[in-house]
Amino acid sequence: MIIVLIDIMQALQAADRAAPSSSSLEPLLDGAVRLQPGLIVCHTTAMALGAVAEERSFPGDRDYIHVNCQLAGRLEGTLGRHRLDYVPGQGSIGFSAGERFRLRHCAQFQNLAVMLTPAALRELAGDEICERLGGGLSPDFFARHAGLRRDALRMAGRVAGLMAAFPQQRLLLHAAVLDYLHRHFASFQPRTSVPALSVRERERIEAARALLLRDLGTPPTIAELARAVGLNQCKLKTGFRQCFGSSIYALFQKTRMERARELLRTHNVTETAMLLGYSNMSHFSAAFHKQFACPPSRAAHLP
Repeated sequence: MIIVLIDIMQALQAADRAAPSSSSLEPLLDGAVRLQPGLIVCHTTAMALGAVAEERSFPGDRDYIHVNCQLAGRLEGTLGRHRLDYVPGQGSIGFSAGERFRLRHCAQFQNLAVMLTPAALRELAGDEICERLGGGLSPDFFARHAGLRRDALRMAGRVAGLMAAFPQQRLLLHAAVLDYLHRHFASFQPRTSVPALSVRERERIEAARALLLRDLGTPPTIAELARAVGLNQCKLKTGFRQCFGSSIYALFQKTRMERARELLRTHNVTETAMLLGYSNMSHFSAAFHKQFACPPSRAAHLP
């Protein structure tokens, strides 16, 4: 379920694109609080939506992914061609891509929605959200339903309670929202059957590996790799695990340290570190020790 907060969404979106957020938790509008840029929590009630007597139509949202948990009452309606029917404890995550809603609810209806921009969600959840949603965050419409989750409902109720009773307790509310997100994402079990890579995708991932390891002193970022081979970042990450059984960073670091061991046969520790792009000797030593369980000064004793 992707709850749209009637006509206040445009105001929320404008606020999120405005100047950097202040440290205050003063609500943006009734029932909505911005915790950080790209992260808003909303407690929506029947009074706010006003669709008890008859079904109402609301505009869709193109900026935020919505992570919802229905706290009370029942909601029915449609989102584009998708039917909505929710009761307390049901959770969902989705992006409406601007589709219009038609909703009707009972007088007891309440919902907690944490709204995140895709960038904020990736920053907070990283690879976990790609694995749990299967392939990452689509820029187009998507919706995933978690079913009834008592722990998520309990945590959503705690967030709503904190918003009402302690609106100025920034750390407490922020921590509760992150806990809610963790429990909510845990509702989506990682997909065990990952679609096989096509020949073209495998070729692109092989090309990304070659590009990644071309210069161990100045590696490209994951975003640069993805752009270079024409894959999105989530596809590139999951493809690396399928092809090489390792994350992109782990593969790079393993290769980098193996090269360090070779260089240490003919170079000292400082020279080796500089050749591999390290400006801090302690960082290089820690990485080498993590790989081989000995400091680089003792590399000659390695088999």
